[in-house]
Amino acid sequence: MQKLYGKPIYQATRFCDIRDIFEKAADHFSDIPAFMFREHPADKIQCKTFSELYEDMNAVGTSLIHMGFADQKIAVIGENSYRWAVAHLSTMSGMGISVPLDRLLPSEEILQLLERSQVSAVFFDASFLETMKKAKRSLPQIKAFICLRESPTNPTADVFSSSSDFFRFDDILEKGRNLLKAGDKRYRKRKIDSTAMVELLFTSGTTSQSKGVMLSSDNLVSDVFAMAQVESFPVGTRYLSVLPMHHTFESTCGLLFALSIGVCCCIGDGLRYIQKNFQEYKINLLIGVPLLFESFYKKIQKGLEEKGKQKTVNRLIRFSRVLRKFKIDIRRIVFRDVLSFFGGEFRFGICGAAPIDPEIILFLEGIGIDIYQGYGLTETSPVIAACNPKHLVPGTVGLPVGDVTLAIDTDTAFEEGEILVKGPMVMMGYFEAEAATAEVMDEKGWFHTGDIGRIHKKTGCLSITGRMKSMIVLKNGKKIFPEEVEQWIISLPYVKEALVFGDIQPDGDVVVSTKIVFDKEILEQDRISEKELPDRLLALIREVNAKLPAYKAIRQFVYGFEPLCKTTTLKIRRSVEEKNLFAFLKQTGKSLKSMNGKNIDNLILQDLK
Repeated sequence: MQKLYGKPIYQATRFCDIRDIFEKAADHFSDIPAFMFREHPADKIQCKTFSELYEDMNAVGTSLIHMGFADQKIAVIGENSYRWAVAHLSTMSGMGISVPLDRLLPSEEILQLLERSQVSAVFFDASFLETMKKAKRSLPQIKAFICLRESPTNPTADVFSSSSDFFRFDDILEKGRNLLKAGDKRYRKRKIDSTAMVELLFTSGTTSQSKGVMLSSDNLVSDVFAMAQVESFPVGTRYLSVLPMHHTFESTCGLLFALSIGVCCCIGDGLRYIQKNFQEYKINLLIGVPLLFESFYKKIQKGLEEKGKQKTVNRLIRFSRVLRKFKIDIRRIVFRDVLSFFGGEFRFGICGAAPIDPEIILFLEGIGIDIYQGYGLTETSPVIAACNPKHLVPGTVGLPVGDVTLAIDTDTAFEEGEILVKGPMVMMGYFEAEAATAEVMDEKGWFHTGDIGRIHKKTGCLSITGRMKSMIVLKNGKKIFPEEVEQWIISLPYVKEALVFGDIQPDGDVVVSTKIVFDKEILEQDRISEKELPDRLLALIREVNAKLPAYKAIRQFVYGFEPLCKTTTLKIRRSVEEKNLFAFLKQTGKSLKSMNGKNIDNLILQDLK
């Protein structure tokens, strides 16, 4: 077993619990903006200071205690909003247990999770009103439905007057303020058990298969402390919140870590407004997934190509790197026109959830934007490793964050093995699933991640090479991690997404195959017809195969334009894609070999007709 230990590089504040984070933030950053947001894309920007945030959290928590929900589970479902954040944070800061739910789940799955998690109340956006009406009829244990934001397209006024179980968030907030003025101190004075569960998060998957990850206040504040020991941003830094707040990456890194160090959360209006939001909020930091950074990179490269400036920019990047060896940094002056795409103030990115092409990190770093790739899981609160200013190695996820011990489950130095974790941020266990917990927690206290990695020989940093579940095992026993091959494919021209998988033949042979999604917009701009695509695809595949060992070579490939199925954090739902593809083959009696090099979207459409 090879081990890696966290190495702090900054002094950090240690917190007692989640309430302590916001109590200290209200004291240290009182009048500094904590949130900037709009209720709707056309509205004016609103601002809430750290003091106002803490006051609102206390008011909502006090109101919930008054309603009888102390120590109960409270679900939160809706789009990213200030109200969503207050509901979630106030619940975890001394009231009870927050159960954030994915707003993109079908109505029936939401109802099943509400029942399974045994919630007593729900905060919801108006778009979920009909689902909440169903919940009222079928789930009598839910005593309160609190509408976070009303909408002209989803009228809610009638339900507040006709049902005693439905409430407006603003009324709950105002009730709490009045209780506080009258001297109600039950919420503020509640003793917090930092080892008790404060958050219940369901992993992606079908409702019956998803696991409920139980996180305590200790788990979460330990991860905040660990991150603060290796990442540092100036007070007043503005980060753009675009990932769903129900996901632990956004919740812990943004709502807890970023706010704990005085960073302002600017809530984005949606992916279609991301460039506009960057410019108007003057964003300095983005917490995102590879797809977002890849999109930025491709747009910049396309613009440089159209202006014939790619070679000039690349020469300037090389020149600026030489100057930085002498502590002269001219990047933000030389590349100000390129950086204006992001509003001119974008300096840092934290990237997680999936691998990112090292070339993208190198290019963005070259023009003045440092991207720190990290690694973690919902079960680890989530961050357990990250690059930082002293250890920025593209192609790796850096070193363990403070208080974390990582291990590679192999005795051979620098070889691949399963990544194991020990640390105070490792979950309490899976909700009502002792057997599932025992499968991932061994008797020595190691959490088994199911991810495969290796230690970088020169730098000692961690590289993620694949998932045990997605691993392709060939007939001769050789193993292939699809993620590694996919990185080569998506770096090619015109390719938007890729899925690599194994196609098992009747004789037991496993054929490495891929489904490629082309970027239709770029193809049209370059006037490439679909008739040319099979030949171009073949050339691209040969280009990838030339860079791979022979046993990893792609032997079958199809293409299309429809996006791959993804989670709300933009990770490909690999099992869903493969299941749908092989179900289509079985239904039609076709084989991948017979469809090799063809447009699978067209074949599926033809079959539907």
